[in-house]
Amino acid sequence: MEKKWQTLTKAEMQVMNIVWSLSDKWCYVNDVIEKYEEPKPAYTTIATFMKILNMKGFLKCKKEQKGKRQNIFSPTLSKDEYRRRVMSEIKSSIFDGSASSFLSFFVREEKLSESDIKELINLVNNQ
Repeated sequence: MEKKWQTLTKAEMQVMNIVWSLSDKWCYVNDVIEKYEEPKPAYTTIATFMKILNMKGFLKCKKEQKGKRQNIFSPTLSKDEYRRRVMSEIKSSIFDGSASSFLSFFVREEKLSESDIKELINLVNNQ
């Protein structure tokens, strides 16, 4: 049986967006905290989220041996890959796998500008 992958909570997504913004490099908890606006979250809060993200398979973790023996983290997938998974799951579960139903929903609901519509037409025409 294939293991179902999990989606991110809002708070986990916030942490992952910061990790992804660090150019898919290894990072410390403090690197993530540094990117938050004031008031910055507590070290233990972000460390807990990063541990959870590691357990969920979104981050890989290793012990850094230099100086302080801290954990260092890196994403296991890119932001684009996460988007593809989420959009595929939404298309499959909510739109019965229909790409046209999926797209027409967004065209109707998002109140697209004329330039957005032209861009979509160009994308469709160039596929």
